[in-house]
Amino acid sequence: SSGINAEYGGGYKVTTPTSSLSYDAVVLATPLHDADITLDSPVPLPAFQRTIATFVEGKLRELVKGEENPSDILTTVSPHAPFFSSIGTKGTAESGASIYKVFSSSPLTSAQLESLFSDMKDVRVVDWHAYPDYNVSAPLPSFQLAPGLYHLNAIEQAASAIEMSCIGGKNVANLAWAFLSGREGPVSGEGLCEGTVQKEEL
Repeated sequence: SSGINAEYGGGYKVTTPTSSLSYDAVVLATPLHDADITLDSPVPLPAFQRTIATFVEGKLRELVKGEENPSDILTTVSPHAPFFSSIGTKGTAESGASIYKVFSSSPLTSAQLESLFSDMKDVRVVDWHAYPDYNVSAPLPSFQLAPGLYHLNAIEQAASAIEMSCIGGKNVANLAWAFLSGREGPVSGEGLCEGTVQKEEL
């Protein structure tokens, strides 16, 4: 477990299982719902959608009789939707068999896998909370949790993609730079301070 605590007089103490160091400002660049990090004040966390990625080395069965399977198969959310969200080709294994990635909202059973694939040589599963449960009426959280304490992943409440993380990173870098240099108001990217930055990965 790790912790970030405000220090008397300013700054933060970052405690990890192996160290305890003080910083003038701290940027959290991780989804807090999966992080074992305690903060002075609790942060409201959104619900996240469970996503199962199943990687299969094998042969995809003919899903529509008499028709060739497309390279990517997408479905919609409906009462009549199949048990998977999408199937896509991810490459070729050393055996020469194709590797497919199947997205679903719950783990696939052996029967479900066998209904999709034949000659399965390897199956691997990644189960994680990938995306927030989006709610258009929910207010977007602030990048600033407290003066000098920032959360890059706050932008995921608007959209979850690597491009959004880049935008969040730039916003947080500008906010932290403004805080450390004592500036107020809008910040441009020009003149960002250079020098050695100490980083502690939690």
